[in-house]
Amino acid sequence: MRSFALLLAVLVGSQCAASQYQGFIRTSNLKFVDDNCKEFVPLGMNTWLLLESVVGTSTGRPTNPYGLDTVDFTMQAAANNSQTTARVFAHGVNSTLALQPEQGEYNEEAFRALDYIIARAGFYGIKLILTFGDEWNSADSKINYIQWGNATDNTNLFFTSPIIQQFYKDHIFTIVNRNNTVTGLLYKDDPTIMAWDLMNEVRCECFPKSLYPAYPTNVECLPECGDALDAWVQMMANYTKEVDPNHMVTVGYEGFWGQYDPDVQYNPGNGWAGITGQNFSRNMAHAEIDFTEIHFWPDTWFSTRTQEQISFDQQQFLNSWVDQHEQVSTELGKPLFLEEFGKAVKNVQSGSGLAANPKPEDVSYIRDPYFTTIYDRANNAMTASAPTSTLRGAMFWQWDMVNDHSVVDGGDLQVAYQDTTFQDVIAPQSRSILGLAAATVDGCIKINQGSVIPPTATAGRRLLSGGSGHRMSSA
Repeated sequence: MRSFALLLAVLVGSQCAASQYQGFIRTSNLKFVDDNCKEFVPLGMNTWLLLESVVGTSTGRPTNPYGLDTVDFTMQAAANNSQTTARVFAHGVNSTLALQPEQGEYNEEAFRALDYIIARAGFYGIKLILTFGDEWNSADSKINYIQWGNATDNTNLFFTSPIIQQFYKDHIFTIVNRNNTVTGLLYKDDPTIMAWDLMNEVRCECFPKSLYPAYPTNVECLPECGDALDAWVQMMANYTKEVDPNHMVTVGYEGFWGQYDPDVQYNPGNGWAGITGQNFSRNMAHAEIDFTEIHFWPDTWFSTRTQEQISFDQQQFLNSWVDQHEQVSTELGKPLFLEEFGKAVKNVQSGSGLAANPKPEDVSYIRDPYFTTIYDRANNAMTASAPTSTLRGAMFWQWDMVNDHSVVDGGDLQVAYQDTTFQDVIAPQSRSILGLAAATVDGCIKINQGSVIPPTATAGRRLLSGGSGHRMSSA
């Protein structure tokens, strides 16, 4: 770990960059802007186990042995390499740490760790997207709420049970009203936070039990679940706006189309995506959702193919995936953000996961072309020759916070500081993209700190009505 310590010393030894952006980030004319109407482009990384890292150091437990230094390393590396944003799970990711171990009871140690992460991000001028909960894991996840509400017989009661709905609202209220022990700011008053994700990759519980053409018959997979998920999105987004009118809100999911939506043809796979309950066009049309976002996972969605075949698919499928989401986002009048994308690089000898440790030449051959395609699209979307393009940013999965491929979960997905992916693709492409950002976005209304918010500057504050041209297709 000596190389990590030396790199950290170099990074944190430089002057911190105060934020170039004033006030809270919002949207205007299919772009993200600050209070002065300067264009903001969310470019950055998804982090993993960052909360666990801080707690591990503060208590001496071996949850993650690298501690506070990983936060400074992450935020300063981002600031020095044209990364403006980090996505952080504002909760635990497994049973080693939960922010809310029991309903209504919070782990103060974990909360103080989150306080620290937010404070250091603000110090380095990095904006954050924070998630309220998770679909997949065993801490602070959907399954916990289902258990607390005694709804294990039908997991989709998560969306419809008034008791469980209130549990989730209570959690949102607790998060946004948290008084940061480092900065003294309530989270809802902190402009370091760019936006809230309602839940990481929320969906109905039918994937991947059954695929086309043999539909499952269990209640979790019936079309009504899509209706319930959509109503839940609107309810929780509306509630978040009520208790925190300063920050933007989005869903935080992959962005599949429902099985009866005309755009279902653009989903990956052989039909499974259409029965997850998600419906991008419908869910993102709600006025309370400030911007659209999608995820892209070729290794998962095309898991039966070789790495070379997946590389072909990313060229073919990625373009149609982004194109169609851009079209829908334009109709909705909202900017599109590629919130999660990753590319596994497997080392046959060392395997994958914890000890992937991919070879540099494999990173360059397998991952770099895929990332280049995405950043080229983001770059091209910024030019005047693409006035209808709504893609406004990208966030890769996942940042290697200890700069060592052989450590920390998800080794075959980690992007390390010294990787060609970061040095030759992400950093230079991000600099180019930021160089194309508008100093002042046309038609944007400036917001003076402390003044009344103009009624037309709605995005990022509570939205009163939806945009025109919304396509309200069924799930």
